Amino acid sequence: MILNHFFLTIAVFLAFSSTSCSSVDEDLISNKKDPFENTNRKIFAFNDNLDTVILEPIAAGYNKVIPSHAKTAINNHVYWVGLPNNTINSALQRKWENAAISSLHFTVNALTLGFVNLMKEDEPPHQQDFGQTLAFYGISEGPYVVLPVTGGKTSRHTIAEVINFVINPYSAFREDKTIDQATSFQPVLSTISWRARNFELVNDLKYNSLDAYVRARSAYYQNRFKKIQSDNNINAPSEADSLFDNLDTEG
Repeated sequence: MILNHFFLTIAVFLAFSSTSCSSVDEDLISNKKDPFENTNRKIFAFNDNLDTVILEPIAAGYNKVIPSHAKTAINNHVYWVGLPNNTINSALQRKWENAAISSLHFTVNALTLGFVNLMKEDEPPHQQDFGQTLAFYGISEGPYVVLPVTGGKTSRHTIAEVINFVINPYSAFREDKTIDQATSFQPVLSTISWRARNFELVNDLKYNSLDAYVRARSAYYQNRFKKIQSDNNINAPSEADSLFDNLDTEG
């Protein structure tokens, strides 16, 4: 939990400082959505080194050692943990049916802590996060910022993740040690399973790009705008990189 609070503090600082600082040489900016590119690139390089030293070898071992049925169970659990926030954001966007389906899936699969999907015959709810909720209410996306460890996001998405952390629906289950422990470990589990699922694509970005930073930024915008466009009919950005159509950017 100390680690979570540390990164939360960093996220808040960078998100709000990014909206108030604009003294960057225009000639060095490759994209108008990214006015802090110089600083963002330094943090991106730090994250890239961290991935090379820690996440990539862990993900490689995970893919090699963990059997496919266990990976499916872990992915199910990670998805299940996110359902309460999905329910809240669906309701805030007045997507009542999606909120009800999300709540039902969470309740039924709580019997297995989400590791076994007891409702796999039913269509799963569409994923909704607070960033999509802010977009639904017309909040500007703000500039692109790269955060330590958690990576690049728009300021709107960054602030939304902070709000998701603060408005934690699992606080109601603090007395249940099993659920409390499961949700506390979830960020680490989610990060490892995400890196393992996207192992080849991320490595292709890292090792086969003329400019990995620009490709990563493009992949992020493509994924986020695809989600928000489907909800609010917002046009996708022209910089979208079609090579990343299959990249699963959700952790």
